Amino acid sequence: MVLTLYRNMALSFLLLLLFASCNSLFMDEQKPNTAQNNIDLLWKIIDERYCFFHEKDVEWDKIYNDYCRNWENIDPTSPHLFHRMAQMLEELRDGHVCLDGEDNMRCFSGWYSGFPDNFDLRRINIYRNQNRQGGHAYYNNSETTFTVLPESIGYIRCPSFSEKFNRNDLDNSLAEFKELRGVIIDVRNNGGGLVSEAYLLASRFAGEKTHVGYVRYKTGKGHDDFSDFFARYIEPDGKSQFHGPVVILTNRKVYSAANLFVSMMSCLPQVYIMGDKTGGGGGVPITAELYNGWTVKFSTNPVFDNEKKSIEQGIEPNRRIALNNDTFRDNIIEAAKTWIVAR
Repeated sequence: MVLTLYRNMALSFLLLLLFASCNSLFMDEQKPNTAQNNIDLLWKIIDERYCFFHEKDVEWDKIYNDYCRNWENIDPTSPHLFHRMAQMLEELRDGHVCLDGEDNMRCFSGWYSGFPDNFDLRRINIYRNQNRQGGHAYYNNSETTFTVLPESIGYIRCPSFSEKFNRNDLDNSLAEFKELRGVIIDVRNNGGGLVSEAYLLASRFAGEKTHVGYVRYKTGKGHDDFSDFFARYIEPDGKSQFHGPVVILTNRKVYSAANLFVSMMSCLPQVYIMGDKTGGGGGVPITAELYNGWTVKFSTNPVFDNEKKSIEQGIEPNRRIALNNDTFRDNIIEAAKTWIVAR
């Protein structure tokens, strides 16, 4: 089962490399490092390789007329050029799209800014320190903690997928959860990280091989040039799994690999999503370099749920619930506990 999981992941990675290599053929030859050539190249990279034009109803030809004209006499590394390029990219409304200069970086933040946080770390730490076994929560890596709450409910606080899990520690942690009523996995404010770790954690809750969605790959210069749908799966992995009731806690700052994790977990029959809609981030990002050395990161291969619906715009919870003003308890965690006890 483990070999099958990683064989599927390896196949997807090889396909990504294949199509990314094909995409590199779409680009023009090296041109002089001028401001006009740089902004033209940036526009062209996005035009030929970005994957969400139609989903986001972006008229990219109009964007050229609005942003890319009359840069002939500007320094190719000027702050003014950087600012204008960043403004152009923000028209895509995509948190995976970032412009990185020598001393500056700009990424779109509209996927979470302006929305309630529904997150209070001080309150979360109260729960992490309620370990029924005595002492504090125990860490799997430097970020993710596992706690057994007094109600015989497991609480996993996973703020990021940027670090690899220790597989042995993950086995030991989930072994402690085996006889519990249920598990809460709190991924609020998890901005993503390593897709492999999202798959790994999800596999510990799968009772059988489960279809969790699709991915498509960019295959040509046209805005609609994509491969067919390739299915994605998770299946049981490791010495310890948990197949009882699971609640995933979400908010708007759940993005990228964490958004994918929520999408995959939602396909398991024992899982319930609670909190706010996730921020999204359903495009596999890659990076390209401009003539002046600046780099642009952008989404090139769209990811879908098991009904072929894009997860780029975020995932709705089964129950929407906002954080209240209680200074001592997290009412979202309390609601998750109530749901588990009622099962």
